[in-house]
Amino acid sequence: MRGATSMRVMNNSVGSRANMSNTTLNPPVISLPHAQQLWNQWEIQCLVLGSFLLQVFLLFFPSIRKRSTSRVLSSLLWIAYLLADYVATYTLGRLTLHLDDPRHQLLLFWTPFLLLHLGGQETLTAFSTEDTLLWKRHLLSLVSQILLAVYIVTKSWKVVSTKQLLAPMVLMFISGTIKYAERTWALVTAGSSMTPGSNTMSDYVLSVETSVLDDSQSYFQRLHTFLLSNDDTDRDTAVTAVVDYEGLVEVAGKGIRICLDFLTDMTPFLMWNKGDIIDRTIRKLRGLRKPELRHQIAYKLAEIQLSLIYDFMYTKYGVLQYQLNLAYSGMERLVTFGATSVALVLFLMADLDGQFAGDVRADVVVSYVLLAGAVALDLSSIFMVISSYWPYLPGRNPSGEDGFPGKSAMFNVTKLVQPLGKGLWSGQMAQYNLIGECINEKNANIFKWALRKVGLVSDIKHVQVSPSLKEFLFTKLLEIADTKLVTDYWTWDSSKFSGHWARWALEATAEGRSIDQSILKLEGGTVAAVVLMWHLITDMCFYVTTDDEEDEEEEGGRSSSLHMDMSRQLSEYVMYLVGKCGVKNGSNGQFEFGKLRRDVRKALSHQRFSGGRLEHSKVILYGYEGHGFFTARASAAAKELLKIKRPAERWEIIATVWVEMLCYLAQNCEAALHIKNLSTGGEFITHVRVLSIILGVPFLREAWQAQVQDDTKYSDFVMF
Repeated sequence: MRGATSMRVMNNSVGSRANMSNTTLNPPVISLPHAQQLWNQWEIQCLVLGSFLLQVFLLFFPSIRKRSTSRVLSSLLWIAYLLADYVATYTLGRLTLHLDDPRHQLLLFWTPFLLLHLGGQETLTAFSTEDTLLWKRHLLSLVSQILLAVYIVTKSWKVVSTKQLLAPMVLMFISGTIKYAERTWALVTAGSSMTPGSNTMSDYVLSVETSVLDDSQSYFQRLHTFLLSNDDTDRDTAVTAVVDYEGLVEVAGKGIRICLDFLTDMTPFLMWNKGDIIDRTIRKLRGLRKPELRHQIAYKLAEIQLSLIYDFMYTKYGVLQYQLNLAYSGMERLVTFGATSVALVLFLMADLDGQFAGDVRADVVVSYVLLAGAVALDLSSIFMVISSYWPYLPGRNPSGEDGFPGKSAMFNVTKLVQPLGKGLWSGQMAQYNLIGECINEKNANIFKWALRKVGLVSDIKHVQVSPSLKEFLFTKLLEIADTKLVTDYWTWDSSKFSGHWARWALEATAEGRSIDQSILKLEGGTVAAVVLMWHLITDMCFYVTTDDEEDEEEEGGRSSSLHMDMSRQLSEYVMYLVGKCGVKNGSNGQFEFGKLRRDVRKALSHQRFSGGRLEHSKVILYGYEGHGFFTARASAAAKELLKIKRPAERWEIIATVWVEMLCYLAQNCEAALHIKNLSTGGEFITHVRVLSIILGVPFLREAWQAQVQDDTKYSDFVMF
């Protein structure tokens, strides 16, 4: 008996140690019902804090996309943009399930914060242009969500024991409703700039003639005055010391309306009848004492104007500043910031009085986070507005004057946040080579083939737009703007590429005049056909290089290599615009691309390329030999150009063809491309379009018009 008892004790001891060992090795796992109970208890708190964190992300990161082509950043912003509305709306609906819980009376206080979150942040109103066209949906959401919030408060107010919550709750309701209404109004305003509203497009475009000409006259006068004041310097002065940054911002502000109208295709090319201010401005720009300042001022002016247009199309503060003057927009900021700040103070006083002693302390902490976070976000928004360009634009003062007390001191903040040398866009242009794409497709294995099909692997690369390319393009534009005759445009068919600039370059040299221009096929056919042919010509001229030319390049300096690099980069950029973005590329253009792609694939199946890895140069040389998959006229044109013995001269002509093609596409591509890509780092073609506006290209005028009085009248305008 005693032995049996001892045995049971030993077994119990061993069992206890085994249980302890099992407990140590396998800690208890939270059961699914317990996890569900925890989630039900803390669901609203987690959702509200999650909604707040999304607002923080959407305040500080969207502005980066103006200067970045990163797909990762764009995807994160898109997810956060969608989740912000979904989470706030879902949480508002879930609050209806907690209406009768007196232990969580502070949940009711969080209702107006969800309206505040639905109103979004100053830096992101719309993720894309399509969102601006859905303003009616947002208006319906505004009405429904406000009514739901009012229903939640009125239905559950009876369980609230702390009546001191009423005042801060009303203040947050005011702030949230204003923010939500601002977002809807911003979407309506931005959307109306892309469509004429209730009027027909023709009536709308016809009505803008007088206002655009008046605005343009004021703009060019301001630009001319700016150039005069910034040219009174010594030639050796540094560029950053010469340019009046604040004056440049004011000039950009004067031109934002006409840039927006031209960029969105809401204004036709007009006959200029306001005197010779455009011609005087161009002459002054051309005659600057520091020649390098010409393109630097022009490109920076274009950057600032496009940055302002981005703010108008995609941010809340951009629309507010565009539509309201400095005083009215400032009053709105003070109302929302003041209401939020007072609500925080009132809530703090109630807490110090012990009004929330019976509440869950975690709910009180969440309330402080929401209140303090709302105040901090408002302060950050105000700082962002002050450090932007908007407060310093002409006409911001309600008295009509450009200046206001403390303006220069405030602009020091802007110069600190956005210094003159800071880029306002990505500074990159995409590169696409059709031959290279076909080669990569043939070299790809099954895994890479699958990644290419789903879009995770792309043949599109990006390169920086070089200063030499910017200067070369602007010089060509400046020459055209300075010598432009209205009669040239009357005979210019804008539906076709003419190749005038290349003809002028050929006529300027003896070797160029000996070239048979009919073989080059600079005009005729579709835009896609011309682009494809010159894309092939450029590659052929690059890979077909003799030893004599290589020696001449080494002796001749950097000129030929610079123009060669420009030509290749512009060739692949224009191919990207036409082939991937569909600029001036209808069904006929797609047919041309399809034919060439089919011929390239057929050539790559030749036994000459059956062994080893395919190389771009060998494929190009194979086509240059006349084996059929390159068009005969492309090979013939390349051989004709190679008759020009000086590489620098030849590559300058090729670069001129691509510059004219880019300028042509900039005037003829759809507005959606310009506006859409402002939110993905920007496009170089958009800057080219704005440069043409800066140089007055959309305004037709005759050479003798500089001598005509300002009161000259024209009864009609010319659109081409």
